[in-house]
Formats: sequence, C-alpha cells, structure tokens
Amino acid sequence: QAVPPQPMQVLQPRPGRLPADRPIMKLSVGLIETYKEINKTYYEEREARKQARKAKAASKQGGGTQNNGWDDDNFDYIFTPNEIIDNRYKLIKRIGKGSFGQVVKAIDMQTDKEVAIKIIKSKKPFLLQARTEIALLLQLKDNDPEDEHHIVKLLTTFMHKNHQCLVFEMLAINLYELLKNTNFRGVSLSLIRKFARQILKALAYLAQPHIDIIHCDLKPENILLRSPKRSGIKVIDFGSSCKSTERMYSYIQSRFYRSPEVILGLPYSVAIDMWSLGCILVEMHTGDPLFSGTDQFDQMQKIVQILGMVPNDMLKRADQQNR
Repeated sequence: QAVPPQPMQVLQPRPGRLPADRPIMKLSVGLIETYKEINKTYYEEREARKQARKAKAASKQGGGTQNNGWDDDNFDYIFTPNEIIDNRYKLIKRIGKGSFGQVVKAIDMQTDKEVAIKIIKSKKPFLLQARTEIALLLQLKDNDPEDEHHIVKLLTTFMHKNHQCLVFEMLAINLYELLKNTNFRGVSLSLIRKFARQILKALAYLAQPHIDIIHCDLKPENILLRSPKRSGIKVIDFGSSCKSTERMYSYIQSRFYRSPEVILGLPYSVAIDMWSLGCILVEMHTGDPLFSGTDQFDQMQKIVQILGMVPNDMLKRADQQNR
C-alpha cells in the first residue's frame, strides 16, 4: 500500500530577538566589517569617479549657481575628488551632509593621516552659527588637554572660497550604523554599559559650571566609535549647541530624542541631553526608538502613553500654543 506523501515541514524561526552577544551574532557583525574593509578601496575609487563626473559636468555648464560659481543651489561647495585645499588637505569623498553643509573625508598631507572636514555653507546665517560652534569646540578642547572626556577633537579651522572649514580627527561608524549592522536587533547590555559610562562622562563634563554647554542634538548618529574594533566613543556635532545662559533656539533636538520641556516650549537646561541619552540607551538594546512620534504632537502622545501625564506645573508654564 502506497504511503501518502507527508506535508513538508517548514522550520519556524525561534521567537524573540537574537542576543547581540551570541557567538553567531559576533561572527556575523565581524564578517560585515571584514567585507567592508576588503571593498573599502573599491568603493572609495568608485565614489571618487562619480564625484569627478559630477564636477566635470558642472564645469561644462559654467560651474555652480551660487557664490561666484563655487557652490550648488544649496550653497554647498562643489569639490572635486583629490582637490587640495588650504595647501594641505586632499579631499577624498563626502561622508556626511546636513542643513549646515557637508563633511568630507580628506588626507592631511603634512601628517599623512585621515581627517574629517566640515565645510559650512557659504550663506551668512550658517557662517555665524559656525563661529559659535568653533568657540564652543575650542573651549572644550582647551579644558580637556588629555582628551579624556569623549568629545570630538577640533584640529584646526580655515576659510576656503567663502566657506568656513572645521578639521576634525577621523572617527569610525556612528551608533546608528552599529545598530543597523545588527539588523536592528540591538546590542548587548554589557556593551551598552560601556557606551553609557562614556557618554555620561561627556555630559558631566559639559555640565561643569566653567563649561556650561548644552549639546541640544544628542542622538545615535552623533555618537561615533573611535575605531571599528573597539567600544570607545566620542560625541560629535556641536552645531546646535549653546550655553545654558545663551539659549538661542526653541526648536532643537531630533524628534525621537526631544525632551518634554522643549516640546512644550519651556526654558531648558543640560537636563535635555540626559533625556536624549535615556532614549538612546533603550534604542541601542531594543533596536527601535523608544518614542517614535510622527510629529511634535504624536511625540508627546507617545511619551505620555509610556510615562504618564506631564506634571501640571509644566503644563501651566507652557505656552497655550504648545499645550
């Protein structure tokens, strides 16, 4: 008698997240980093060729549209790969872009070391804000001669074709990219403790009376590993930062990491950076933002759902528009 065919078994994946400290997880992340290193030269050369084609096309069209032809429509500097600026830095490729301008990987030909150059847009408001950023970074650097407070080091500054340029030490990937490498499964608590200890040291340094700086934009993208294989980190991007006595803006912090007092339009202090840190640490373990609002109103709703109603004294002090 023929045996009826058996239905094929489908193996179901194990429920729950894969712990980040499992050997297989470490191996997977390690392989990703290995392949990245192998392909690094190839991708850099490909990006350089791409940038060169763009620059060539721009030159055929008569150059850029702003700042005497040096800039694009957004007042960002149009650079050519291998271009040398300030008689010292060979530009390699763009590694970051934001409302302020762009960050370009470069080689310091005097030291033969990689650096990151933040090239600010040539419009006056951005240049004025860059002056504040430079002043804060110099203060942080001068008060930390041993480089032990986990703050990115500003090496030097210069002007290039109406663009303020800030030269920083080159760091590795940011914490968001690290999270992405785990397929957003999160990292181990032991690693999070190492990150937390260093970030807390940085925030304690910023909060010292003689420093008194609010970062105002703490998020995974602004916390970078010192090197790909180690857990040391540094806090970057002080472009939105201010002194607690000179709060310049009311609309600050990236939404997922925005504190209730900022949402309500209340006066704020260094405490808002601590709020952001709490959100970051949860996200680094779970893989998902703790409060992922779609807008300002939804952000506050998500906070209230988890933590309860905002204290009455805060609501009373808030503007009617922000209640």
